[in-house]
Amino acid sequence: MKVVKDLIGGSKPQPIELPYNGDVGVDSVTKRYAGSLAKVMDAADIDKGVFCTFAGEATAMLNVVGILEEEQGLTGNYVFDDATYGFRYRKITPVSPFTAIEAEYSQADAAGTNNTDTGASGSAAATTLAAGVTVTQYTMSGGWIYFLTGANAGYLHYVTTDGGSDDLTLSTALANAVISSDTLLCIRPPMAAVVDFDATYTSIKSELATASNIDVILGLSTWISAPGIAKTKLARDVHDGCKIVNAKFYHQFTLPGSGTYENAWISGIN
Repeated sequence: MKVVKDLIGGSKPQPIELPYNGDVGVDSVTKRYAGSLAKVMDAADIDKGVFCTFAGEATAMLNVVGILEEEQGLTGNYVFDDATYGFRYRKITPVSPFTAIEAEYSQADAAGTNNTDTGASGSAAATTLAAGVTVTQYTMSGGWIYFLTGANAGYLHYVTTDGGSDDLTLSTALANAVISSDTLLCIRPPMAAVVDFDATYTSIKSELATASNIDVILGLSTWISAPGIAKTKLARDVHDGCKIVNAKFYHQFTLPGSGTYENAWISGIN
């Protein structure tokens, strides 16, 4: 992930150095990646002092404070009470509810784990795609499906609606049949309220299943880039039904926080 700009001040916030340890209660021996979200420890878990840590630590996404701009390796990471070594400060770009962030719908996370979807099916020349998972009605209206493998590899389809029966209605017909082993990316609508951040919290995981999308955002826009295609906002009248090789997709959003996942800059440490 990366910060695009501040919606109030306009310019991109500059990184600051903050105390960071990639695990909550021990000298961290876990790799944390540049571009990953950082949070402040839960207020109830302060036996080692309060510092910034990996956003996936319990409670995940509570007290988000920024984006880690430098990788944390497997050694040289210490909690405050380490008697031998000093605590590490690392560069973090602050993220408030007014910070526009961009994340890719990546095919794999920073650790190499697969981020794609499977399980969908559809017939050639049909405009119905059976998701194979539970999709809450209307949550994918305005979103996109991009096929990575199978007979439809490279085709991009706009989703006009989802009818409540776990089926997606595409605005253009499938060129070929879709089988459940075909891999795809599900790009959620521009102003989506939730997505699913991947295991490294560096990008967005493709998740058709509504229940798997639990990370609260305020979506702003969705984007595409590909060899020979400049990065631009997705548009039905331009991209729907096109076969685009090696395309990449991005979502720009803010992290406003919610009743469960408060943002540290406006709610303090919870």
